[in-house]
Amino acid sequence: MEEDTMATTAIYISELGKNLKKITDDVVNYDDYVIITKPKNRNVVLMSEKEFNSWKETLYLLETEANRAALDESIPQAEAEHEN
Repeated sequence: MEEDTMATTAIYISELGKNLKKITDDVVNYDDYVIITKPKNRNVVLMSEKEFNSWKETLYLLETEANRAALDESIPQAEAEHEN
């Protein structure tokens, strides 16, 4: 995790505590996530609050058929406006 952009990575939970500050700093700085592997495949994903809120907003917007239809209609309109 020493690069400019963090690649999605997995880390054993037993290693997490040794590097918690660096791992959490990297997650926040690069808007990425880390898969924390646990026994019996009970894994956890660590992501920044900003990224989590983005996911929640996306899920909310896609929650209803009406919202999905409105988004499907507005995307080409926004792309056309951006081209002009």
